[in-house]
Amino acid sequence: MSLDDLTGHALARMVDISAVQAQHGRADVEALARHALEGDFVAAHVLPSWLPVLRPLLEGSTTNAGSPVGFPSGGSATAVKVAEARWLLEHGVQEMDVVMNIGRVRSGELAAAAEDVAAVLAAVAGAVPVKVILEVGLLDEDQVRAAAQAAVDAGAASLKTGTGWQGVATTPRHVELIRAVAGPGREIKASGGVRSLDQIRALMAAGATRFGINTAVAVQLVAEAGA
Repeated sequence: MSLDDLTGHALARMVDISAVQAQHGRADVEALARHALEGDFVAAHVLPSWLPVLRPLLEGSTTNAGSPVGFPSGGSATAVKVAEARWLLEHGVQEMDVVMNIGRVRSGELAAAAEDVAAVLAAVAGAVPVKVILEVGLLDEDQVRAAAQAAVDAGAASLKTGTGWQGVATTPRHVELIRAVAGPGREIKASGGVRSLDQIRALMAAGATRFGINTAVAVQLVAEAGA
């Protein structure tokens, strides 16, 4: 999509909204579903235990029900991540995120980080799209490149900049670094601190193709983008 085509609905079809904070409960999940349906957002994400609540609320819509694996730290044992991914599939997830083991990346143990992601991808076996979260706010530039390469080596088709839990905004530079490694064919989702249409346009120019945005902000930005 060109930057000139960024209408409100086109933007909504590039944006995931979520209720994935620890305090989010049933009312938040129900509100999330309402916003997702009203705005025709491409996906709505909740923590795994809330997926069975969200999924039927989105039934018949064009909004996918999403949920994360190993969230938010990425430090779960690989077997636990695999089990979580399989549980999500059993409960109707339509797309999922998996957090890379950031500690492994920061320790230079990139093969282990790639193997961890590859195990989850193997368990999913292409049943739903999977985005690999790199948590760029905890990495320097060389580590961002290394994490992106580990994800690519694991077979990832989609890379995501962050969980949104670190308080570090994703920048165009983060996206450029990932795109240089990922090549032109992979999805890159910019998530964390996206708050304006100008940011979105800059991130798109750097290579982002999808966004994770705070629900209230996402609704506002879609309205600002207009018809």
